[in-house]
Amino acid sequence: MSFQKNQHRYLGLMTRFAEGKLSGSPFVAQFMALWRTDRDADYEIKKSWNVPSDEMLIISLRKDEITKEEFARKWNALWGLSKTDQLLRDLLDKVFTACDVFSPELDAREDYEYSEDELRTFVMSSLSKLKDICY
Repeated sequence: MSFQKNQHRYLGLMTRFAEGKLSGSPFVAQFMALWRTDRDADYEIKKSWNVPSDEMLIISLRKDEITKEEFARKWNALWGLSKTDQLLRDLLDKVFTACDVFSPELDAREDYEYSEDELRTFVMSSLSKLKDICY
């Protein structure tokens, strides 16, 4: 639930970047650090489980023992996520991935990597979706 607790920090960080008050590299470093901290904090719940429930659920899906819909419902219940919580996490995961493929160097950039302008455009689009989720 750390992502949910820090949604305003994400919102502020993304807003500063979208408004040009923060350049690409510092934004990426700060966003990814916050995301990783929240991910690690959320995984702490696993220490209270007697069995690796998440891994068992994944195996059941891979073996077609449960449907994708049933998997999603059980996964969210396992982690204590509401539909809104899951939407928030999915959106922040996408921004994390966009940050991961950010390359500030024009000469060394691969086709799949984002320039600062491309990353800013992606974040601006995500920011409007984040506001819809949070408010």
